Amino acid sequence: MKTLLAVALSAAAMICGTAAAQSKTPPEKKEVHIGAASTGITYLPVIIAKQLGYFRDEGIDATIAAFSGGSKALEAMLGGSTDMTAGAYSNTLTMAAKGQKLVTIAAQVVCPGWVFGVSRKNFDKVKSPADLKGMRVGVSAPGSSTHMVVNYILHKAGLKADDVSIIGVGQAAGAVAAVRAGQIDALIVNDPVATVLVDGGDLKPLAEMRTADGNKQVFGADYPESSLYATKSFVDKNPRTVQAVADAIVRAEHWLAKATPQQVVATVPAEYLVDNKDLYAKSFENSRRCLSPDGVISDDGARTVRDVLAAFDPSIGAAHIDLAATYDNRYVKKAGESVQ
Repeated sequence: MKTLLAVALSAAAMICGTAAAQSKTPPEKKEVHIGAASTGITYLPVIIAKQLGYFRDEGIDATIAAFSGGSKALEAMLGGSTDMTAGAYSNTLTMAAKGQKLVTIAAQVVCPGWVFGVSRKNFDKVKSPADLKGMRVGVSAPGSSTHMVVNYILHKAGLKADDVSIIGVGQAAGAVAAVRAGQIDALIVNDPVATVLVDGGDLKPLAEMRTADGNKQVFGADYPESSLYATKSFVDKNPRTVQAVADAIVRAEHWLAKATPQQVVATVPAEYLVDNKDLYAKSFENSRRCLSPDGVISDDGARTVRDVLAAFDPSIGAAHIDLAATYDNRYVKKAGESVQ
């Protein structure tokens, strides 16, 4: 009898949940095109939301286009090819300094999860970032957040941005090939490629941005980067769409907080697994502390990003940026109220 009652209650809950979902006012835009700066571990929330059907549950038909770096993904959105960008929160600040209003509506991480390291051929030559003068440094794409952070690390080491040659190599197979072929002397990259190269003996870390201590050494605190943002005009015109996207992202973040590495590997598209499921699982473990549990960007985190950018970019330091206008936590906080 108790079993029958439990089944009945479960069925009733499912019916009520379906009815509640159907009673939601539909989003203004059913089709949402998202440009992703990377498909690495720190971009898992948007990938998982797509793979597990969370966007679909919110009435959104989401397409995700992967670009070679954040600057390329940003260009696509500003050019009208995409509606939103899964990219760096710092882009909202650099664009604000230029008068372009972008709004982050969901954080994917609380720390960037990057490793900045030197290639095998330079293990004996380079002991610190100060030794990189005159060398070739790989970033996801020129002008991207990885480029900005390299500039900051060089600045702290007493070098100028033009003391090195910046080369765009992406954050996936291209980065691996560039290091192993000796095309670059140093690289900043996220997981799973970071773990692939470090474990394979191809990259020796100079700066670690996956751990709390590592982020403190580089930035002074955790540094939120990977996020989901759109133009302010898009957010203002499509609040229900933005809420639906935020609902899906926060739901994915809750799933990731509880998921085992094996569950993540089984869910992520095969082409993102770098041909080694065990290595991808290890990569996830190496970077999982960086994944945001709730999509919220903290005020302290936002200030840290601004301070880092201002340290080496005079235009950011001189700009009167309304920091509170660069992110809006209302959507993810509302999403969090309904996610179990």
